[in-house]
Amino acid sequence: MIVHTPSKSVLLRAKPETLAMLRQIFPSHHRLIDYQAHNLALPHTVDVVKVLRNMGVKVPSPVRYFYDFPRPARFASIFDHQYATVDFLTLHPRCFVLNEQGTSKTASAIWAADYLMAIGKVKRVLIAAKLSTLEQVWLNEIFDVAMHRTALVLHASADKRRELLAKQVDFYIVNHDGLKILSPDIIRRADIDLIIVDEASAYRNSQTAAYKTLEKTARGKKLWLLTGTPCPNDPTDAWGLARLVDPTRVPPYFTQFKRMTMNQVSTYKWVPKPGSHEIAFNAMQPAIRFKKSECLSLPPVTYSNRACELSPEQATAYKQMKAHLVAEASQIQITAANAGDKLSKLRQILCGAVKDTQTEQYLTLDHAPRLRVLLECIEEASAKVLVIVPFKGIVDTLRAEVQTWHDHRGDGRRVEVVNGDVTPTKRNLIFQDFRDDDSLTELICHPKVMAHGLNMTQADMVVFYAPIYSNEETLQVMDRINRPGQTRKMTILRIVANTMEQGIYSMVENRAQTQESILALYRKALES
Repeated sequence: MIVHTPSKSVLLRAKPETLAMLRQIFPSHHRLIDYQAHNLALPHTVDVVKVLRNMGVKVPSPVRYFYDFPRPARFASIFDHQYATVDFLTLHPRCFVLNEQGTSKTASAIWAADYLMAIGKVKRVLIAAKLSTLEQVWLNEIFDVAMHRTALVLHASADKRRELLAKQVDFYIVNHDGLKILSPDIIRRADIDLIIVDEASAYRNSQTAAYKTLEKTARGKKLWLLTGTPCPNDPTDAWGLARLVDPTRVPPYFTQFKRMTMNQVSTYKWVPKPGSHEIAFNAMQPAIRFKKSECLSLPPVTYSNRACELSPEQATAYKQMKAHLVAEASQIQITAANAGDKLSKLRQILCGAVKDTQTEQYLTLDHAPRLRVLLECIEEASAKVLVIVPFKGIVDTLRAEVQTWHDHRGDGRRVEVVNGDVTPTKRNLIFQDFRDDDSLTELICHPKVMAHGLNMTQADMVVFYAPIYSNEETLQVMDRINRPGQTRKMTILRIVANTMEQGIYSMVENRAQTQESILALYRKALES
């Protein structure tokens, strides 16, 4: 087989019976040739490649030859696993991408969709993703790798969402829960013919309203499900997802699939059968999967921001504190030396716990939106996780909340806190457990206790629950997992609620944390 790019043709050496069959399948699109023992030329198109692959002929997708993979300067090159993922997506209208976190599933899906739009196989795309990733991940990535395309985030009131959906753009980006509001409109829109679902494992429970909405919305449309954790708990997690892509690959009833993959050992306890994960793998097809450890060409660390909202209580407290600080600034001079302390009051509100200056006790605020984003990050991890929290007033609350989440899931995992209140002896025992005990999967840490030389390569993800001022401490924290002995590609996730937090992250990233820059951030926070 030869790909002849000047003529956009595939040249084949076909046996007489195969030659006759292909001439019959493509009566007006074939040419008989005599070129280097090749006797048949077919157009190198997506449709032709699908037919040839179904016949067992290994032909690459035309995307590798006739698409320029637009990208910014930070994408110095395209990695092999990205080419393979884009190739796969262009040839499978309904499929799974099971690549692990940090393997650039987002860019690969956008490139594949962009190519299919360019050749007329897709008109418009709906992306359903977690709320924290709509702008920080998907919208930004479209801007980076498909800058010639248009996109809108559909996150507003119900009427505003419908108004935005009525606009003619290439990509519509909606949060998982928001899909229910727009489902009737999307169903009626024949031009929205591809749905990409990020973190699709959120839909593994077929009994939820969200699942039923997606199932109904995706009928008759192309559907790509993206998740690095398709079966986070049991092989039965595959059943619901498999039915979304191809219902014929699993039994019609969940209980049948459960009996195929699980053994009941007591009244309420079921355990996976030997070979059950192979059954789950076969159910979730067609699929492609790359592990981080297999993507040797990946950069060692992937960075990403995750957006979060404020709870009503936080929003009110933030507004009141800002008004207080504005009034204070009108009466006394705020210097570079104390601007950081003033900003801390706002930062504490964003984290969910405010220190009472009279009692020195922390008052907890409703911080459910930020907690939800943190749990989403933890769920995406392929190994252990370090959660970096700048204020000790919220760490014990977070530990209890994350532990409750694990207990509710019944996954047997546990969480520990490491901060200045933990004695060095106890701290060392916790670190040792983190290295040796598989059940200890998350550490909630204050950055100042993450000492130089501490090896935490059992983790491959660091989540900044909120920004910290120090570039040194930031690098120190990340160096706990980015060191000799690390065998996995690493992910750094930063939770951000507003421009003030984004400003701190940018300041630290640019190594510009000075008293003057903090004062500038303070002034900007009061003006916004």
